[in-house]
Amino acid sequence: MQDGEYEKALNAFQKGLKLPGSRVDVVRTQRVSGPSPVGGAKGGTNSETVQSLDEFEIQAAYYNMACAQAQLERYDDALASLRVALENGFDNLATVRSDPDLAILPQTDAAAKFDALLEEFESKSKNNGEGGGFFGLFQSKKK
Repeated sequence: MQDGEYEKALNAFQKGLKLPGSRVDVVRTQRVSGPSPVGGAKGGTNSETVQSLDEFEIQAAYYNMACAQAQLERYDDALASLRVALENGFDNLATVRSDPDLAILPQTDAAAKFDALLEEFESKSKNNGEGGGFFGLFQSKKK
């Protein structure tokens, strides 16, 4: 990206989405006969440890893909990638608005879609901070 090789950067970010990530999980793979490995009923399952991308790795990949796609004038793709980053928790909308790699979006036919996308997530952010979302359940409501 820093060298202006946006196609190569985009390919690298797309490949990065297929790499094992830093989130470790255990997946049950098949049922086996015999005693349960944890006691109790007969039978159990084999398991396999897998690694997947965590939300920050997903955010970073899709955000950077959006930047590369914007520079390649693939505006709809850039907006779609940016949406995935936002849906996975990227919430620094000030960065989105000031990023030189995304600065082209408000100047294109995609401007209205870009603004609508940011407004959608600004609204969600405000609602989560003002009584919305899980933690909003614990906030006092002033009338």
